[in-house]
Amino acid sequence: MTQTRGDEKSGWWKTTNVPAPSVEAVQLMLSSWLDGRCVREIQLLPGGLMNRNCRVRMDPAPCGLGEPGEPGEPRETHSVVLRLYDRDGEACAREVAVLERLRRTVPVPEVLYAEPAARDGSPPFAVLQFVEGLSLRELKKTPDLAAIGEAAYDAGRLLARLQSHRFPSPGLLTPALTVDASFLPGPITTTRLIELFAKSRAFQRRVDPAFLDRLLRVGREWDERPAAPDVPTTLVHGDFNSRNLLVRQQNGKWSVAAILDWEFAFAGPVYCDIGNFLRYERAARPRFEPFFSRGCRDGGLDLRGEWLMAARIADLPALCELLARESTPGDVAGEVLGLVTATVDQYK
Repeated sequence: MTQTRGDEKSGWWKTTNVPAPSVEAVQLMLSSWLDGRCVREIQLLPGGLMNRNCRVRMDPAPCGLGEPGEPGEPRETHSVVLRLYDRDGEACAREVAVLERLRRTVPVPEVLYAEPAARDGSPPFAVLQFVEGLSLRELKKTPDLAAIGEAAYDAGRLLARLQSHRFPSPGLLTPALTVDASFLPGPITTTRLIELFAKSRAFQRRVDPAFLDRLLRVGREWDERPAAPDVPTTLVHGDFNSRNLLVRQQNGKWSVAAILDWEFAFAGPVYCDIGNFLRYERAARPRFEPFFSRGCRDGGLDLRGEWLMAARIADLPALCELLARESTPGDVAGEVLGLVTATVDQYK
């Protein structure tokens, strides 16, 4: 069996190394929103495997106003996040719509401005509130297990709130937040999704036919007789992991400050997000459990029966989609195949 690194996406990198835009380019890009304010600095933020996230430092007032009173005094700046949709331009409008819908349900960055259509050679973009905090992935690297547990509990509690955003059927989301299931006519099941991705030449190079047969058998058996409670079709983040959770300590307690990067959001079962969050969690070296699942339950999720196996199986299509991409680097594909193999081996 291929071994995994044991730390979420620790060796993953962007498939294209596009630098941050220049101060001049951002000044021009945001000219209609800046209202006379001057951009002072652009910093490419870590993460963002698909799209670029840049911290933009700018004047809080129009240029020429609010200047430092004394020579040499540091200039006060205000920060926002410029999110550039390099991979999928259509994701901009969809993510903006999701953030607007969610802002009273869970902590997400406020959308300050957006241009969902590409223009003048620039990709679609959104200007988002800059939220102070560190990623849960960074907190996870520390020895502070109490802090990790508190943050994981809050992540579960907040994930449960997505159950209030329901859809009539599973599928992809349009910018109007309607469901589009045209990519797979008929019922959307774990097995049918895996079969769809298995048609890719990249998948076929990476996955042995005998193992694919085992994988599909597991999918069919679970689709026919799931050993966990049925859940409604609700909003799914689609990439709910420690990289996309900003956390911070307030009043001596760690909690989630913002849930980021909703570009992959779709309509489906909450098990997909649970499986993604616990993708690297192993009983021999727990980090998020049992705190995360306790938060889910306290938030109102019905986690009974073989809920963890339900989550691992719900995560299989997302992993198979990565194996189907030609752009997935070889060592990342090996890591992903190890995760798929671990789930198949655990299935009884």
